[in-house]
Amino acid sequence: MNKYSKILELFYREIVPEAACGKIRIANNVNYAIIFNTKLLELKKVYRKYNDSELMIPTLIIDNKREFDRLLCEYTIKATSYYDDSNFFNTKEREKEIIAHLLANATYDDFNNSVEFLRKRIDFLDNAYIDKYELGYSDILDCNLGIEIKKDTINNETPEELVIVGYNDDDKYLFPRVKFGINDNTVYIYAIQNIREDKNNLSKKINRKLYKIGEGFIEDDSEENYRDVTASFLVALNMAINYFNSIGYNKFIVPSILIVRWNAKQIMDDKMKESIQYNITNKLIRTCLRLGVHYNNIEVSALPYEIDSNLHLYIDDMISMKCNNKLLEETGNMSRINKDVKKR
Repeated sequence: MNKYSKILELFYREIVPEAACGKIRIANNVNYAIIFNTKLLELKKVYRKYNDSELMIPTLIIDNKREFDRLLCEYTIKATSYYDDSNFFNTKEREKEIIAHLLANATYDDFNNSVEFLRKRIDFLDNAYIDKYELGYSDILDCNLGIEIKKDTINNETPEELVIVGYNDDDKYLFPRVKFGINDNTVYIYAIQNIREDKNNLSKKINRKLYKIGEGFIEDDSEENYRDVTASFLVALNMAINYFNSIGYNKFIVPSILIVRWNAKQIMDDKMKESIQYNITNKLIRTCLRLGVHYNNIEVSALPYEIDSNLHLYIDDMISMKCNNKLLEETGNMSRINKDVKKR
């Protein structure tokens, strides 16, 4: 049996029927709460078993099976080479884990357009890169800043992450990490995730200074939902967008709810349903919209569900850029690397 045949047999004989029942088996006592139905339009087949009125169960639409199969195999083989063995619960089932995590990171749009979804995720892997820059000294935060692009693990939303660190001679402070992928000259930002770390003198000082993000924000009827953002998340997003724009990207997409992950959290903690849904669907988008309040050149091309389920941002001419917040202006300018880096 060749690699393609093995991957397709694994997908259609194990993953599809298991997902229809709401549980994908990875190893002994390791199951992923991954739920979706599957519809093969050409074969007029539907796999649907799980029934729960509290869940929003997506359907994977396969309207071009030949192309879907080819791309699924291509993605799985590339991901097998990309991710280290230490990422997997069971290296003998690495292909199954790869496909399970792939579909856990799909939006409703992705489930409806499965071929384009696979092309996008293949591009994420093809465009992945490692990078590291010392940005210099921040007068406002009173520390040095650095940016690093690192390979992420298989269980996270994207194959790589942008890591921002503040440091001095004694301590360091890790900002929330920005999970991203690059496809079709566009940066997709899937998540901003905090890192738990021990408090030190530098982290205490930076956390106090981060509240300077309040400068320039005037609350009115149209902006009242943007006040409730996490200061460190806003600064991390600000630095990430400025970094990417400085190397040639001006289009950004922020996917909305990753429905498989949302359903899994619903199952794990029934009492947290409302807050989980609220945080996943709104916090990142509100942070992006809040950043646009401070810059005159960040244009919202489309809000979620205007053209699809994503938030679309466009960065206009940086020459005329103005920012009404000194902390965001300083950290944003520092993130705009001066080296001759070509867009990937």
